[in-house]
Amino acid sequence: MKVDFWFSELQNEDVKFGVRVKSHLFSKESKYQKIDVFDTDFYGRVMILDGCFMITEKDEYMYQEMLSHPAMVSHPDPKNVLIIGGGDGGVAREVLRYPVDSVDLVEIDEDVIAASKIYLPNIAASFSDKRLRVHNMDAFEFVDTDRSYDVILVDSTDPIGFAASLFSDVFYMKAKRLLSAGGIIATQSGSPFMNPDFIRKAYRGLTGHFKTVKPYLSFVPSYPSGMWSYVMASNGKIEKRRDFKGRYMNSEVYQSCFVLPEFVKKTLEG
Repeated sequence: MKVDFWFSELQNEDVKFGVRVKSHLFSKESKYQKIDVFDTDFYGRVMILDGCFMITEKDEYMYQEMLSHPAMVSHPDPKNVLIIGGGDGGVAREVLRYPVDSVDLVEIDEDVIAASKIYLPNIAASFSDKRLRVHNMDAFEFVDTDRSYDVILVDSTDPIGFAASLFSDVFYMKAKRLLSAGGIIATQSGSPFMNPDFIRKAYRGLTGHFKTVKPYLSFVPSYPSGMWSYVMASNGKIEKRRDFKGRYMNSEVYQSCFVLPEFVKKTLEG
């Protein structure tokens, strides 16, 4: 008989999403947030940050691939990559599938990385790659660096609390300065159904600094509403330059993900 213990994420004041929990593997209040790891029958191991689903073993590839690969296959020759957030290591894992020279990962909360290495080892395997350099600091401060990147991927939590600055006009201005000629930035921008302000904010912010801005969508069942959004931007062309086939991403998905439902178009216009 299954234990009747459930974890529920309050997605808004009227909606909850819950899973039955087999066991509570880890809990810690870090300097920045509360971190929990549960084991579940359906989703496998699940990491929760401040009461919100961040990653599950069952569907993590859907998010990781769609934040990483559209930008990576659109850049002519991505060699140096910056990842903002991504302390579970999943986005880095996807980026390191390419012949990149270096990846800088800026994760403010070292406890997220430590927990991921122990409880989500298949996702966090990227931390053993010598091309990956980890910086435990505020990404808003890190982007004052004089380094140059071909691709910047913003794998942050939603734009509230300490992550709010990563959706600001000043951050996009700094990120633009870090990009090499033809460089691409891509950011997650939340659920356009549950939190339309998030994608609208990211789209407007990037439009103010880049010539080409392309919102796109994917599905992540454990995230609010299941529909998830991203925004990719560049001062060069954004077009597929190579193929990649993963568990979610393929050439057809790349072409179709930029086709937006009418309500999302209206959200961006509003």
